[in-house]
Amino acid sequence: MKLIIDSGTTKTHWVLLDKGKIIKDFTTTGFNPYYSSSESIRESILKELPDDLQVKAVENIYFYGTGCSTTTNCLKVKDILESFFKYAIIETHHDLYGTAVALLKNREGIAAILGTGSNSCLWNGSEIIESVPSVGWLIGDEGSATYLGKIILKAFLGGEMAKKITDIFYDYIKLDFEGVLHKIYSEPQPNKWISGLSPFASDHMKNEQIRMLVKKNFRDFLAVQIKKYSGYGEKEISFTGSIAWYFKDILHEVMQEENLHTGIIMQQPMDGLVEFHSS
Repeated sequence: MKLIIDSGTTKTHWVLLDKGKIIKDFTTTGFNPYYSSSESIRESILKELPDDLQVKAVENIYFYGTGCSTTTNCLKVKDILESFFKYAIIETHHDLYGTAVALLKNREGIAAILGTGSNSCLWNGSEIIESVPSVGWLIGDEGSATYLGKIILKAFLGGEMAKKITDIFYDYIKLDFEGVLHKIYSEPQPNKWISGLSPFASDHMKNEQIRMLVKKNFRDFLAVQIKKYSGYGEKEISFTGSIAWYFKDILHEVMQEENLHTGIIMQQPMDGLVEFHSS
């Protein structure tokens, strides 16, 4: 049997395959080997791994994860998995590699992640040949839920939005101006709260100002990521992630306005990874 694992900071998606058929599909807490110790990751997996998972029957594991961009982190995750799956052959890859496999498989093109965070790469059909550095949510992550949350906050806190939608927004977040500042500057992990503002935009897409903020999110991503690749205008550009999926109509619109070629828009890379590893 094959076990495919797609791990992000917030959740880890596991799919067990037997002869191309899904036997088990479940999620556990996510992790990033840059920030989490081996012990904490191991304890988290031990706590949440289903009791009926046939660990001895797993022959191959394909792990794709956030933070696995270095050999050190890949080995760290591999060692942890080996402690649970002692009989499996384990491959560990960066989540961006998994995204390219899921979206493009053996085709050339650009693969992009637009979820809580954002990233992209140029794929030659078998490997990543170029990638724009991801600098994280604080100063980057254009196109992501977190970046969208930041520009929404900036617009409302800066008094740029109409009164009606401003009143609706403050009622939605249950905070006043000072409360927002305290939330983002004095409480831990403000990025999680900021990224959680994206559903507000989804619920108010008929508001032209909100719609323009969503379009700005995508335009900024194209500017700092996609347009850095040589020949980007001729490449197929495919996307995965919650923001790409739930705002796909606007993403298509922006891509057309920029005269760019939209490939696949996939909600989660696991769908493409299952197809790839089932063949």
